[in-house]
Amino acid sequence: MNFRTVIRWIERGHLEAYKLPGRGDNRIPLPGFISFLQSNQMPVPDELREHGKTLLIMAEPEDLAAELASTARRAGWDPMVAADPMQFGYALAEQQPSAVVVSGEDMVQAFNRLRRDAESPEILCILASADTPVGVSTDGWCRIQWPTEQKRFSGLLDMSESPAQRPA
Repeated sequence: MNFRTVIRWIERGHLEAYKLPGRGDNRIPLPGFISFLQSNQMPVPDELREHGKTLLIMAEPEDLAAELASTARRAGWDPMVAADPMQFGYALAEQQPSAVVVSGEDMVQAFNRLRRDAESPEILCILASADTPVGVSTDGWCRIQWPTEQKRFSGLLDMSESPAQRPA
């Protein structure tokens, strides 16, 4: 594509993008780009199709995060582990993961604030903790007890329905 053609698509609202501060360069979020290609009957490269399997993890202690990442990898996901809330927020904005896993209610509240401020697509939200009550809450979070519900965790990652349709 010609550069000007892409700019025109952005200016006319056909292609979702945002401008970076400073020079004003455009950035196109990957999910929006894939959607654009599909809606215009353009081929989507295989390496872009795999983007939908990114999982962002912020869990304490570190061994819990490693266990969650290992289980996600076995389920065919590409896990990313954030070490702190700042890194989590940055990865959330940059990578636009399809799912997030946190290990505490305080992290749930922080993520809900981030999600409210951003225009993010549907995202699978999982709270994994040893003392978590099981089920889907009214705020759309799937709650699992870790490590006793590892199979359920893998099952949630395999599902493609919306959070409201996920089993408790």
